[in-house]
Amino acid sequence: MAELGPAGRDGAKRDLKDRLKAALARQGLSQADIVRQTQLNGESVSKAAVSNALNPEKGPPAPFTLEAILNAAGISGTERDELFRLRDRAESHGTTQLEAYLEAAEKAARHHPYPGVLGAPSLPALADVYVRQQAHTPAADDQDSPNPGNATASRNQNGRAVPAAEVFRADHDVCVLLGGPGGGKSTLLRAHLADSANGWLDSMTGRTIPVMVSAAALTGRDRLPADLAKAVAGDLWQVGLLDELGADFFRQPPRAGVSWLVLVDGLDEIPDTDARRTVLTKLAGAAGKPPYRFVVTTRPLPATELDTLGKGVPHYELQPFSHDDLHTYATHWFRPLDDPGRHAQAFIDGLEHSRLEVLARTPLMALMLCQLYSADPARSLPDGRTRAYQSFIELIYEQNSHKQVASTHAKAIRELKDRYQIQRDKEATEQAAQRVCYHLPELIDHLAYERINGSIAPAVEIVASHVQANCPEKVDQQRWNSFLSDVLRPTGILAQRSDDFDFLHQTLLEYHAARHATRDEQTRTQLLHELIASPNTPADGRLKPPDLDDSYLGFLLDGLLAPQDHITAETTQYVEELTAHGGEIACGFLTTQVQLRTNLPPRPTAARLARFAGDTTLDDAYRVRAAEALARVDGEAAAALLAHLVGDTTLYDEFRVRAVWALAEVGGEAAAAHLARLADDTTLDGAYRVQVAETLARVVGEAAAALLAHLADDTTLHDTYRVRAVEALSSMGGKAAAAHLARLADDTTLYDKFRSWQSLWYE
Repeated sequence: MAELGPAGRDGAKRDLKDRLKAALARQGLSQADIVRQTQLNGESVSKAAVSNALNPEKGPPAPFTLEAILNAAGISGTERDELFRLRDRAESHGTTQLEAYLEAAEKAARHHPYPGVLGAPSLPALADVYVRQQAHTPAADDQDSPNPGNATASRNQNGRAVPAAEVFRADHDVCVLLGGPGGGKSTLLRAHLADSANGWLDSMTGRTIPVMVSAAALTGRDRLPADLAKAVAGDLWQVGLLDELGADFFRQPPRAGVSWLVLVDGLDEIPDTDARRTVLTKLAGAAGKPPYRFVVTTRPLPATELDTLGKGVPHYELQPFSHDDLHTYATHWFRPLDDPGRHAQAFIDGLEHSRLEVLARTPLMALMLCQLYSADPARSLPDGRTRAYQSFIELIYEQNSHKQVASTHAKAIRELKDRYQIQRDKEATEQAAQRVCYHLPELIDHLAYERINGSIAPAVEIVASHVQANCPEKVDQQRWNSFLSDVLRPTGILAQRSDDFDFLHQTLLEYHAARHATRDEQTRTQLLHELIASPNTPADGRLKPPDLDDSYLGFLLDGLLAPQDHITAETTQYVEELTAHGGEIACGFLTTQVQLRTNLPPRPTAARLARFAGDTTLDDAYRVRAAEALARVDGEAAAALLAHLVGDTTLYDEFRVRAVWALAEVGGEAAAAHLARLADDTTLDGAYRVQVAETLARVVGEAAAALLAHLADDTTLHDTYRVRAVEALSSMGGKAAAAHLARLADDTTLYDKFRSWQSLWYE
């Protein structure tokens, strides 16, 4: 075929679009029909991609997009071949390569990162259940931008709450997004990637184009552009990115005046401190230089580590779901069930009964528990975090038995043994392969334990090192490793990334590693002795918590405490000794484990927390945190302590407000008097008074209207907080709210911008 100039390419592009439109019109298919059919076919092409494929102003569609459209329309034979030839003639690599990346990235990002037990097509689309979270900003006193009324998102006196998506729009060369285990960091990145890619495919505007990469992919000696190219190739080939994107693709700006927004996920999942520092140094070297900006996600790490990025780098803290967010999330999840609202309320009631409601505000736990409920709404939800993970994993294995995983394993065994002619070799190979399948849960635990302790060897090599998965004498090691890959791939717990396997989430890795470390009496005895002999033990003999991630330590403690034998008793004594002498370290350890719903003995735990809450030598934050944790162990005792803290004027305002929020959760209407008293306390900052009044409105409803009206009329308050008060009043409806809106619109004591805002609203 002769090389075509630009005009020839344009002509081929127009011809391709016209013929595609004609073919769809001939069959009476709309764009929406094509999108739906690609989803049914498992190819899931977005509406924007289909629109672009038919738009003469856009470049030719990527090969996998065209293929999906043709499959959906049932176009085959000569017509199909001709359309592909037109696409090839119309291709212009400068534009098409970026579009191909965006389409593949959007498709990958729309998938659930943790498919779990349901899997497609039962699993709802990520966009259908996603609930946007809040984040704390690093800035403090922006009086024109008040905190939202969401109590769970407004508890940091050093910042204000904003939509978490602000981290992508903020004009920083690099910023850090902090969040707890399963807190929604990865999902937030995926949601932004999908939305941004779709926006670029639709209108091609913006200041950044995102590319998502795991922090572990940046630990090598390659330069950043090569790292990105390799990571994208490994992550996107399964969703149809056929052509590799070379380092040059990421070395230059994706468009004139546009930067790559590199979303670096899971810095904390790199177990080695030096390796994390290598990644941070690489990012710091590229930050502030075209064409890159960075968002880095991690669990909290020592400040000295993150300072590698630079002293002025802002840190945002991702907030968990509020109670209302969790209810919304559950309602979205249960849409396929009859009466989703009833199921959502039954789910919330079940969480409160099992004391998992607060823990379920972390998105990963919410996802797991929603799947457990969907699988059997009549079954009680598990009690505690480890039991939730245990139930989830058991359900994955149970569902796998109905998904032909057993037949997949049988086929892999058959293909392996049929390579041998001698019957004795066939039998030995088959026995070894069957042993692997039988011991698969144990092998996954072993893999997790090795990984969490720093092994970077490929997963199949780690599994093959286990006595139950040693390569048989007559089998080639490479062929055996290929068999192990076939066995690991459909587990539902691991995800294949390039040529290796990773756990779907860090907490799944921690759970399985803890199972391995506490699998029998011998390993539990050894583990407890290692914890007691931790190098954190100071010269005075007082025990300190071991230098382990809080989340992983919680799984380990659950494994030590569960069997109810002499190791359990020794572990209980160990935990009591850790907290016996008080202090902030001991308080922080205990409150964190209670928040994680580690199965600590309730009575001594409650007694320790009550003592911490009443200890005036502790910082205010620790005292209130202890009382909040006590609310999860003994609500009645916590209510009395929280009421005392609310009335303690020696505490900073923020912590008195935190205490009254916690009291509202455990005390309900009994907390109303404390809320009203605090909202009317003129010694408090106006922002806190309005926030408390909003909380009161959620507790007692319209009975709080008079207090909100009083705050709206209080000219001693900053305009921002008066406006917020009337907004809260307006949410209740009624003539009083309308009258206040009108009054504020005419109030000359307000700044003009607030008056005009209220006037527009009133009109």
